[in-house]
Amino acid sequence: MQPLSRRLHPGAVLATVAALGLLAARPSVAVNRRMDLATMTERAGNIISGRITQLRGGTHPQYHNIGVLYVTMKVNEMLKGEPAETFTFMQFTGRALDNNGGKGLSSVQPLPDGPAFRVGEEMVLFLYPPSSAGFTSPVGGEQGKFQFKRQPGQPTTVISEGGNRSLVVDGTLPPHLSQPQQTLLRHPGETIDFKTFRSTVKTLSKGPK
Repeated sequence: MQPLSRRLHPGAVLATVAALGLLAARPSVAVNRRMDLATMTERAGNIISGRITQLRGGTHPQYHNIGVLYVTMKVNEMLKGEPAETFTFMQFTGRALDNNGGKGLSSVQPLPDGPAFRVGEEMVLFLYPPSSAGFTSPVGGEQGKFQFKRQPGQPTTVISEGGNRSLVVDGTLPPHLSQPQQTLLRHPGETIDFKTFRSTVKTLSKGPK
């Protein structure tokens, strides 16, 4: 793949560097570093359970030569963050995205090391707090996107796109967790019961009582 600076107009390079400098201040650049579920929850600014309703390519409102992706979700529940019916976030792409004649995108992978998104997809998404430039991204890259698995007559489960084994907490667990929550953090398994996952994340988000 060509370097980003070669894919952009020369006049955009300085703006790109400036925007990336603001991005680099966030922990979101370390997408390949393993992160357990407790750390992911702590570092997330928002954790959204919902469904993607729109994917739209565009440019940064301030850095007009910087390509971005706007993702809008219909919120089932905010597991961390302010309650909302819909949630839109902006992710850096560094390239222009084809909006299909103004109809928007059906699916896209914003960055090579991050997860792909698809309209209609239901997920739990862990997002870093927005940077000073307004960018965010999934916590831990693919780890921060959890897909729902539903089977008739079976409890709903979730699985991290980065693999559930990476979620294991090796250190000391918070004392205010229930036994099922502690078991999840020590032994998440190939799939995770969503009800236990939900309660664990919400409890970790609130901290000790």
